[in-house]
Amino acid sequence: MTRDHTVTDSEASTGYRTSTRTLRYVAAALAYVVALLHLFHPTLGTTAFVAYTLAGTPLVDPRPTAFVLSGVAIIVGANLVLLGLPRRPIYLAGMVLMVVHLTGYFGWHTFGHGAWWPLLDRPAHSHTLGEILLGPHHLRGDALALGSKLSELGLLLVLAVLYRRESKPGRQ
Repeated sequence: MTRDHTVTDSEASTGYRTSTRTLRYVAAALAYVVALLHLFHPTLGTTAFVAYTLAGTPLVDPRPTAFVLSGVAIIVGANLVLLGLPRRPIYLAGMVLMVVHLTGYFGWHTFGHGAWWPLLDRPAHSHTLGEILLGPHHLRGDALALGSKLSELGLLLVLAVLYRRESKPGRQ
């Protein structure tokens, strides 16, 4: 049986260091939280996806389709890591997906709430706050979105640490 992380003298002198195995479990927990937040979002999750699909208009608003596909992909990725498949490519894909989630949220709210989407029947509108303050302004009024963005950011950071740790020779 091999250990996930050997503590060096310099690490021991700086105090406790979280094991790679523990970080994997933290990443899995965060991944499931992010996936569930997207799958069961009250207005954009699975229910909206099913409603749009049954109406024959699944891409009128791209978010329900994206939320469901993303949620399923995250669950599949977390399970593949737990099954022992090569982790670094899955970590990398997870990091890319979290960046897409984070930038997608701010982009959606910064650029007219999807007014650029050709199938969405919504008038364009602007805000007086400016692009930098607009995202935080929207998060302040939406606890679910704030929890989602914090979970995504946390998962991105944990995956980055895992990716870096497992980039060392002899790891995987």
